Amino acid sequence: MKKITNRGRLLTSTMLVGSMAAALIAGSAAAADDDLQEIVVTGSRIKQAANLTSDSPLTTVTDKEMKLQGTTNVETMLNRLPGITADQTQGVSNGASGTATINLRNLGASRTLVLIDGRRMVGGDPSYPYTDVNFIPAALVDSVDVVTGGASAVYGSDAVAGVVNFKMKRDFEGVKVDYQLSAAQHDNNNKEAQTALKNFGVTVPGSQFDGFVRDTSFIIGANAPNNRGNVTAYATYRWTEPVKQSSRDWSACSLSVSGDNNDSHACQGSSNTTYGRFRTNGSGTGLSLNPDGSSTFVPYTNALSYNYGPYNYLQRQDERYTGGAFAHYEISPAFDVYTDFMFMTDHTRAQIAPSAIFNSALYNINCDNPLMSSSEATALCGTNAGTSTNWSGTIGLRFSGSGKERYDDIRHTDYRYVIGTKGDLGGGWSYDVSAQHSETIYTEHYENDVSISKVQKALQVVNVNGVATCQSVVDGTDPNCVPLNIFSLNGISDAAWNYIKTTSFKEGNLTQDVVSGSVTGDFGQFGAQSPFAKNPVAIAFGTEYRKEGLNLKVDEENSSGDLAGSGGATQNSSGSYDVKELYGELRVPLIEDREWAKSLVLDAGYRWSDYSSSGKVDSWKTSLTYAPVSDVSFRGGFNRAVRAPSILELYSTQTVGLTSASDPCAGSSPSASLAQCARTGVTAAQYGTIAECTSSQCNVLTGGNTALKPETADTWTVGTVITPTFLRNFSATIDYFDIRVTDLISTLSASSVLNQCLNTGDSYYCGLVHRASNGSLALTGGYIIDTELNTGYLNEQGVDIGLNYLLDLEDLNVENRGSVLFNFNGTWMANYLVQQQPGESAYNCKGLFGVTCGQPMPMWRHTMRVTWQTPWNFDLSGNWRYISGVKLDQNTSNALLSGDYDKADGRINSYSYFDIAMSATVYDHYTVRFGVNNLFDKDPPILDSNVYGVSGTSNYGNGNTFPGIYDTLGRTFFLGVTADF
Repeated sequence: MKKITNRGRLLTSTMLVGSMAAALIAGSAAAADDDLQEIVVTGSRIKQAANLTSDSPLTTVTDKEMKLQGTTNVETMLNRLPGITADQTQGVSNGASGTATINLRNLGASRTLVLIDGRRMVGGDPSYPYTDVNFIPAALVDSVDVVTGGASAVYGSDAVAGVVNFKMKRDFEGVKVDYQLSAAQHDNNNKEAQTALKNFGVTVPGSQFDGFVRDTSFIIGANAPNNRGNVTAYATYRWTEPVKQSSRDWSACSLSVSGDNNDSHACQGSSNTTYGRFRTNGSGTGLSLNPDGSSTFVPYTNALSYNYGPYNYLQRQDERYTGGAFAHYEISPAFDVYTDFMFMTDHTRAQIAPSAIFNSALYNINCDNPLMSSSEATALCGTNAGTSTNWSGTIGLRFSGSGKERYDDIRHTDYRYVIGTKGDLGGGWSYDVSAQHSETIYTEHYENDVSISKVQKALQVVNVNGVATCQSVVDGTDPNCVPLNIFSLNGISDAAWNYIKTTSFKEGNLTQDVVSGSVTGDFGQFGAQSPFAKNPVAIAFGTEYRKEGLNLKVDEENSSGDLAGSGGATQNSSGSYDVKELYGELRVPLIEDREWAKSLVLDAGYRWSDYSSSGKVDSWKTSLTYAPVSDVSFRGGFNRAVRAPSILELYSTQTVGLTSASDPCAGSSPSASLAQCARTGVTAAQYGTIAECTSSQCNVLTGGNTALKPETADTWTVGTVITPTFLRNFSATIDYFDIRVTDLISTLSASSVLNQCLNTGDSYYCGLVHRASNGSLALTGGYIIDTELNTGYLNEQGVDIGLNYLLDLEDLNVENRGSVLFNFNGTWMANYLVQQQPGESAYNCKGLFGVTCGQPMPMWRHTMRVTWQTPWNFDLSGNWRYISGVKLDQNTSNALLSGDYDKADGRINSYSYFDIAMSATVYDHYTVRFGVNNLFDKDPPILDSNVYGVSGTSNYGNGNTFPGIYDTLGRTFFLGVTADF
């Protein structure tokens, strides 16, 4: 007898759902169908009324709001919502994945489930496998629902922080063409930044008009002749012009704290400089080429540091095409066949400062190298000058000149297919069966890096008949080697540069396959109904099979760690898992339309999941909604959500790379005591001689962990919905949320590991610090272990407030002037608690930012829009975006956060941005819109990016600030035209 596998059972059960649907047709064909119009609300699969009936906190953003914001990329619109923190955006340059990801509640992109019309999306990049919303064509978005709290019982894994569901325009008829041009204008009048620039000899940029974005979309749709079907097709094109950091005074140099108590900012730059920084065995202050051009060395000082800031992009260059179609045809009420096809190709380039012979590796130079002057040879080699003995040390020399900038060229091509059938079974029952395939194809070229091995060969130079010649040419190991003259300013020849420069390559893909089937309905015909309610018990149940795959391939340059500027080796990664699931939901109206209560509704849900990678897990939910009168209702619920470890978290190869951190035991005057540093492995002889982590980037060992288990999140929500009958067109929602994630899949962060070891001497943390032979955490052999672990917990609590009011001006005796729409959304963060390991104390990042807490976590954020809807086909709107002030975590008294006192970065004050927009309908078929965001050209906060790396505490800091949270380009204008036929 043939064995039926678990996968076979699940696929069989999926087909059974369709069979059950067909059976129900026969039994219910004659039943009267007098259901009211219903829809599926995000957060549940049970059909229900859409007007403020969600049992979970729900925020909806419409396409009109997107038009008023002038946003043609959806991540910008979402990042302005108070409950969302910026993640990967177009403002990230060094460390960009080329994707745009959503981070709900600042719990991470991995804990935010993103859907298209209730269906999952595939990951966006093999190195950062979280949903890329660049795939979403903004012109096709009808609205976006953001649901707070765990929704795993409804949608499965990853819905820990909540769900973002994009509802697309379907059943479109006609033709719509849209074009929008946007650009930025900035005055550059930051006095603090300009003082730093002048003191460092950097030219202050003048007023700028740049950052052009051109966006075009085309939509066409038609109904079937009998109105039983529709095809809606679309195509979009978007071009984004790059903006360099050199164009803004606050980012034209890399800033560091300076002065007493670190009370000011100054331009500092990198010690990987055009003058070099030669340090024997990587220790000491070091020597540099004499700026006067003579072949001599001078002691290195910060005045010789390299300003890498101007080269990096504030806004990456990007070109994107999307296209696709949605179609359905109703063969009969029981068989509505549908299909979706969506496509995207995105090409982005990030520019980064030129590469260098970085201070992260030791190099050997023979002391009789003919390219050295006798003075230089003596300074490096002492009495060994002129002999074949090797000097060993770090060099820190930057390659400068036009055409030597590094470019990270990233391409993503995404496909998504859906095919299925759904139908009405009669008697209040319906079904939906579908199959879905999605794939992301990724390629990356990293240009103008340099080969460590070739640099080493090019530094071993001998005299052959008066000609400086590589030793590898003499011995035949590398006949192509060209000597590298790093001993005189501008001494590197084009031939030498062409020999050592290297382009690396990565490619890979992610795949997702989903087969699902569900049935929804109610038990009205069976009499399953509360005696105090008008509506029967409703149910949704189904089954789903999902398979995820990831494959990343790298070339030898990446896998060998031979790239000087890559921060370490990148290895091939691959893996897959599948999950089989059964789920169900129940909605029980207990009381409806009684004199003593308007309504009381109980909701419950359960999902069983069996992961091939991590075993069986359960998620569930329950909630209660109570309305004593029609003016007010109360809702509360509990959700148990799970997140299974991703493929990368499980299987990625462990490698040493770079992370944002500083070493308190480094430098000539370490901020940590000898006793503290000894806990991390520093000897008395090394203390005061250890090389600093360049640009606050220390080595870290990262990678996957196959022993990971799923993390669990428990979410409590309690709230109220107010719709007073005495105030027409007004609604208010107030919801408290408490999200606690345990067995957190995370890393500890290198900075936290160091602080814990320094301050407590805990053997666990000190065992994670591995210093190189000379004590460095920046050289080969030195690193902090920070692999994926099931750590402690993360607990966030807060309150969401939403207010909406439509005021008809006639109510104020102002006739024929239209109406005014008020919309307010705010979030108050009560706590953001992090426990690194079970049993330890937790620290609270509420209202903080910094090396440990990361991006700013303001206690309060809100947006408030007021729109005058005139009777003359003209709307005028203003928007106020507010972010409360935050403090630097290392200045607090909490031992888990505290560090060196940094007065200059101690606080980011509150920020208010004001936007205006207008739209007008012209000649019936044309709509013109114009707007200005950041009307008063407010600068972002400027922060240290070198000593402590405050603005680089995550991949999302850039240009001395946090570009996803604060506006970076200045005052931005947009002008758009829509033709609708």
